[in-house]
Amino acid sequence: MRSYVWKQWGRRGYRELRKRGVSVRLAWNTAKSAHGPWRLSHSPALREALPAQLFRSYGLPELAVR
Repeated sequence: MRSYVWKQWGRRGYRELRKRGVSVRLAWNTAKSAHGPWRLSHSPALREALPAQLFRSYGLPELAVR
């Protein structure tokens, strides 16, 4: 889901990360990364901005069991 949200944000990814409390440096490094959305979905910035409990609160099931 993080990958999907990151793709939806598109060019405004940096602003969205900052709105969600990610530090300037981490948000900038993530937004300007050459890696694709799938790889970035596991980044600390996206895990901080979009925690798993956010998706659980929307009623979405977890696909991975930990």
